[in-house]
Amino acid sequence: MNELHADDIFGPDEAYARRVQLAYDAERAKREARRMLDATERGPVLPLAILTVRERLARPRVATPWRIENWQPAGSRVVLAAQFKAGKTTLTGNLVRCLVDGGLFLGRDRVFPVAGTVAVLDFEMSDYKLDDWYRDFGIEHDDRVIVLPMRGRASSFAITDADVRREWAARLKAYKVAYLVIDCLRPILDALGMDEHREAGQFLVALDALLKDAEIPDAMLVHHMGHAGERSRGDSRLRDWPDVEMRLLRQDDDPGSPRFITAYGRDVDIPEAQLEYDPATRRLTVAGGSRKDAQLAEVLADILGVLTDAGAPQSGRAIKAALADSEHGRDTIDAALKYGARNGDLIPHAGPRNSKLYIPGSGSSVRVSGSVRQCPDDFNGHPVNTSVRVSGRLYKRRTLGHSEVSDARTDDADERI
Repeated sequence: MNELHADDIFGPDEAYARRVQLAYDAERAKREARRMLDATERGPVLPLAILTVRERLARPRVATPWRIENWQPAGSRVVLAAQFKAGKTTLTGNLVRCLVDGGLFLGRDRVFPVAGTVAVLDFEMSDYKLDDWYRDFGIEHDDRVIVLPMRGRASSFAITDADVRREWAARLKAYKVAYLVIDCLRPILDALGMDEHREAGQFLVALDALLKDAEIPDAMLVHHMGHAGERSRGDSRLRDWPDVEMRLLRQDDDPGSPRFITAYGRDVDIPEAQLEYDPATRRLTVAGGSRKDAQLAEVLADILGVLTDAGAPQSGRAIKAALADSEHGRDTIDAALKYGARNGDLIPHAGPRNSKLYIPGSGSSVRVSGSVRQCPDDFNGHPVNTSVRVSGRLYKRRTLGHSEVSDARTDDADERI
């Protein structure tokens, strides 16, 4: 017996129309199911309170609260962009300690501790190394800090998947996490097969959803800078997304060179400042100016050496002549003279024929035979110095040909990160 087809029963035209209707109904059912699923994952859409500017400004004004005074407003996201091996884990450890213990961030700005716990997801360091470092940080309320070693486990943080994100949100909420630190982004993107230059924004959207679902108001995402630049590498969304961008930098390519930090964002404008490091406690403090200031301080050390060796006030021209064989250009020496006069390490006096003569300021000092002596106010005597102190920092002088230049050097407590 021959098998009957729809064409045999209804005719070719009606059979075709029926097939189209069936396909239409199936596709419509799929789309409706997708809309229902998306709505379930998205949650209810809250009604918006629509106000005019006049109505908004008539409301009682509430001052913007801070999580880290001058650095991070409460309820905000921070991206910490750091050069490689610049000390980002050390910096985040200092932050975590302040977030639960209180105190001053980098020895300078007040921190308002969180009410819950701080969670750190570290995707780079080993379990044991993290334990060692957090032991050194000396956190008093360490029962309110959760550190999750995630190296080799980055794929488990696939929060772009709604089910995985809900599971992570439930866990973080159960531990009352109020501040989340993710250190750092690149291993996660690699594990999820996402392109750092084009797809980081998708991860950031998922991270916002995670923070909302877990009711975490504040977060810091650590990210690497490019080798040749001083900004977050990859997707431009990494600069658009945060409320505040912090940058952690080295003075130069030398891994042991001084570190500097700066921050900019909504209501945040922290100029570049040098950090000092205590290796015993891994504490960081702001203890200097910018990289330009550090460069001028090295030149100023040589200027103070010239003045000390001369034992008498010297003009700018005489100082430049004495440093003619150094690596310092005349414009750089002029800038260092102004820098020294501004911070009190140099005192300018009127000289003959409208010249300007310089003597060491009362705040500068010279190191003679291993001891520090204050520069005398009348600048008498002719000590033979081996190093000079500029604005509280010690710079060792070395002989190069017939002239002397300086190498930046630190005290024992001023080791590098």
